[in-house]
Amino acid sequence: MDVHKLWLKISGSITFYLKYYDKELSNEELLKDYLEYTLNEEDGKYQYLDKQTFEYIDLDDEIVDKAKKAFMERLEKRRLKEPKEEVKEVAPIKNNVVSFSKYKNKK
Repeated sequence: MDVHKLWLKISGSITFYLKYYDKELSNEELLKDYLEYTLNEEDGKYQYLDKQTFEYIDLDDEIVDKAKKAFMERLEKRRLKEPKEEVKEVAPIKNNVVSFSKYKNKK
């Protein structure tokens, strides 16, 4: 398989992974999870499982670095597009004092 087709498959796997990522994890944790999920590491070498032929393809360091960089860039773009949780300010309660004097004199 040529490098261009391999990159298209890896790029597609990044896109698929980022559709449903856990928003509570940090960027580094997500990268580690993606590498474990998609690029199988064995003896310090990464491999990609081709879903059509069910064969493992050995990856060189250049394409792995390119995948890591692309993953982080896409993740940062998605994080910027995430809706920010609005913090509602709680209005202080004023003049909510109970006067016990009117109950105390009642008989």
